[in-house]
Amino acid sequence: MNADLHLCPCCAAHLRIPERLHAMRCNYCDAELVFVDQGGVRGLAMLPNVDHIIPYSDPRQRATGQPFDGRELLLSRRLAVLQDAQRRFRFWHSWTLISFMLMAVSVCAGMVGANALCTGDKENLQTPALVVLLSMVCVPLLGYVTAFLHGRAQLVRESVSRWL
Repeated sequence: MNADLHLCPCCAAHLRIPERLHAMRCNYCDAELVFVDQGGVRGLAMLPNVDHIIPYSDPRQRATGQPFDGRELLLSRRLAVLQDAQRRFRFWHSWTLISFMLMAVSVCAGMVGANALCTGDKENLQTPALVVLLSMVCVPLLGYVTAFLHGRAQLVRESVSRWL
């Protein structure tokens, strides 16, 4: 058996790969790998993890008479990961905007309540005072929630930055 020696792109372990083996897992780090041979470049590429795809189940890769194309599998997996990340980023970003708008409404309500408290009639001070107090409680909480949601959106973006 004549096997070529290659390095795992994830853990840099030396792997001996037979000629007919195109998709595999690393023995050391369990990374999902595909052999790419195109344009004078031969080597292993790490496949992105996709939860909703069964590994190596692309029917184009199993068609009879059609050779295995590792680059096509890598590109299809990369596209699936990027589409999923874009969907999750839009979700977290929309919640960030909603939280920011609620915080702005709370600030405006507090300002209106403070104005009514300062210039309003002196007999009915309970409602403006309650609005000011609620605003003072809600603004920091909504600020924290907004920062958390923004962090989640950025985390999704950074988690797929290696596949861009």
